[in-house]
Amino acid sequence: MEILTARLLLLLADTPAPAPAGGEQNSMTGLLGMGFPLVMIVVFGYFLLFLPQKRERQKQDQFHKNLKKNDRVVTIGGVVGTIVNIEPEGKLITLKVDDNTRMTFVREAIQRKHGEGSETPALKETPK
Repeated sequence: MEILTARLLLLLADTPAPAPAGGEQNSMTGLLGMGFPLVMIVVFGYFLLFLPQKRERQKQDQFHKNLKKNDRVVTIGGVVGTIVNIEPEGKLITLKVDDNTRMTFVREAIQRKHGEGSETPALKETPK
């Protein structure tokens, strides 16, 4: 008996409810109701993700254009050196790392000027 009742309840649950009058208006309202949150997600995504990345990329491009000879810089690999040569095309930069050591890098490999940004100060020892 319980099995028959359970099957009857399943059949009743699967039957679609009768459509209200003016069914087209409800389907349009449903589409607009679902579309609005999607549009808002895209707009917020643009302002929270793409716009800050674009600004950071423009700032980094401007930094790379303003590099000049004798600037002390840090590469993305952590190499600290002084710019001794910038090729006429501007794609390659030669850094003087030590007295007898010069290394050539692509301009985009320069991360920042030395002394700016995320250097951590040396830890101070506490007297005992």
